[in-house]
Amino acid sequence: MKVWAFNGVEDKYAKEKELVYQSVKNGKSRFGWSEKDENNLLGETWSDCHSKQLFLLEIEVDDWIVHINTPSWGKCVAAKVTAKYAFDEGLKCSWGVDFRHVIEIDKNSVIEFDRRNENVLPSVNLRPMRRCQRIYAVQDFLQSLENLKQNRVTLQNGESKNLFHLRDETDKFLEKITSLIHTSHRGKDLERFLAMVFRRIAGVVDVNENGFGWKSDHGADLIITTNVIGFEHKIVVQIKSFEDKHYDLTAVGQVKTGIKEYGASAGMIITTAQRTEQLETEIQKVSEEIGCPIDLVAGDDVAKFVLKYAPDLLFRL
Repeated sequence: MKVWAFNGVEDKYAKEKELVYQSVKNGKSRFGWSEKDENNLLGETWSDCHSKQLFLLEIEVDDWIVHINTPSWGKCVAAKVTAKYAFDEGLKCSWGVDFRHVIEIDKNSVIEFDRRNENVLPSVNLRPMRRCQRIYAVQDFLQSLENLKQNRVTLQNGESKNLFHLRDETDKFLEKITSLIHTSHRGKDLERFLAMVFRRIAGVVDVNENGFGWKSDHGADLIITTNVIGFEHKIVVQIKSFEDKHYDLTAVGQVKTGIKEYGASAGMIITTAQRTEQLETEIQKVSEEIGCPIDLVAGDDVAKFVLKYAPDLLFRL
């Protein structure tokens, strides 16, 4: 699949710009410099001065065409191709008949947007450079269309479009980082690793690695003691080295036991698997039952947790 971008008609030809725009909305994408029958690229002969339009024959079904600066400067209208190149009667322009090069498109796929819209990924270059250009970041283009349909991107607090999409791209690495933590630190090694992370958190005054030895840990792999403005709080942490999605609810009961056994004021479950509705529902149920908050750090959140408090454990900074 390819994405093609046609530069819009000059603003001084407002009538023709509107005609091309309306044609797109009605299911036909058009390209100019096609006044005469000899300009038909399907014919046996055509003028050498139009040889640069041969790219139109390369446009295939399921490709996308974007008309830049259409219906006005800074705007775009895009649609999916349903048929290959054809040559028809064209549009009646102020200089005569033109825009006879035609590509049929799916009217239901037509989407209009501002080319500087924050939902358009920075890698999608919609700055007009020539009468036709290729957009090579195809997957990013398709993602941009989905973003636009859902109005997914909303900038806040002066955040730039580029910064938002940079973060969006780096978020994709979080799952990989959590997976690496899981595969390199299994079982008790994961408890030791996370104990190192907790010791780097401001306000944590003690980390008891409780889940070792021959005695029962009574539901607490780690017991964290914090000191906030002179008040100490105890948190019991249950750690699970799981893959895929976390459906097992054992950890919730273990945290409940740990809170009661050690007189903790809160609990935490850390799992390398992705959170599930079942797990979250059980945590909420038990939390309300015992009157203590229970936090969940799952999947991608594990990577965020380590990156926030102990990035030096992941990178040689």
